[in-house]
Amino acid sequence: MTGPHAPNIPTPNPPPDPKPGRARPTTQDVPAKGIGFSILASMLLTASDTIAKLLSGAWPVSEIMVVRGTTILGFLLIVMILRSRLHALRIQNRAVMAIRAAAICLATFLFLNALHRMPIADALSIVFISPVFATLLAVVFLKERVGWRRWTAMGVGFLGVLIALNPGNLLGDRVAPYAVEVALLPLATAFMTASRDVASRRLVSGDDSLGIMFYTVLAVVCFGLVVTPWSEPWQAPAPREVGLVLGTAFFMFGAYFLQIESFRFAPVNLVVPFRYVSLIFAAVLGFLVFGDVPSANMGVGALVIVGSGLYIWWRERRKR
Repeated sequence: MTGPHAPNIPTPNPPPDPKPGRARPTTQDVPAKGIGFSILASMLLTASDTIAKLLSGAWPVSEIMVVRGTTILGFLLIVMILRSRLHALRIQNRAVMAIRAAAICLATFLFLNALHRMPIADALSIVFISPVFATLLAVVFLKERVGWRRWTAMGVGFLGVLIALNPGNLLGDRVAPYAVEVALLPLATAFMTASRDVASRRLVSGDDSLGIMFYTVLAVVCFGLVVTPWSEPWQAPAPREVGLVLGTAFFMFGAYFLQIESFRFAPVNLVVPFRYVSLIFAAVLGFLVFGDVPSANMGVGALVIVGSGLYIWWRERRKR
């Protein structure tokens, strides 16, 4: 019925639009942005790992996990409240979220233990096998297509890591008498990191990056509390250590967010090879913080790594 005497039936309100600033719960095809986010995330994560290594000499791994994670959760809540983004805590794909959280818990625990026992550059040299793991998992679970040229470029990039860091020394007297088991720590970290990356690509198609971060970090905090009874006694933080915790938490906060966002704009097999540039950042920070002087191998390896990354980027642009 229409006209002036039609009953006044209220029209249901349409669903509210997403709040301003909410991360788009979709994936997009913007490779340059995904690559840029991946490189910046690598810089921030290397800075965070460097600070964590400084802390590992004074604090047990479980304490670093809990205190750093709690600090990141505080940063996240402040951001979500200020930007009216508490709705980000609603996760659609809870099963994949659980897989991602478990993977990052194990990766964090294993890598912090590795940093406590070996130089940061050596640990990273083994963790850098993760792009190969990630590409394999993406092909199997995400059905991503990877041509032989990209496989070759990834292999060349990893070869650059081997040239730069010469991890053959790792199994010598540098970490004896626990060489084998210590070398397995970053190797297992690499597989867990790859699992996290593949889960991230699936999650970003329907969930907010801040929400993904929140539950991931919350899981790390809970995991740290669970393993506390089997770790060394916690230490009361000195003023310097409070600053270090804030620094490592701040850098990791930014790194986690950019890592997740990078998968929103580009596939896993394109984004992860650019993490090899962390080698360069690790060399610079190792020199500035720990006095490690880069070798000639480091320079040659860095050139190979950068060259492989530029080739992948060039191939992607040519395809378009």
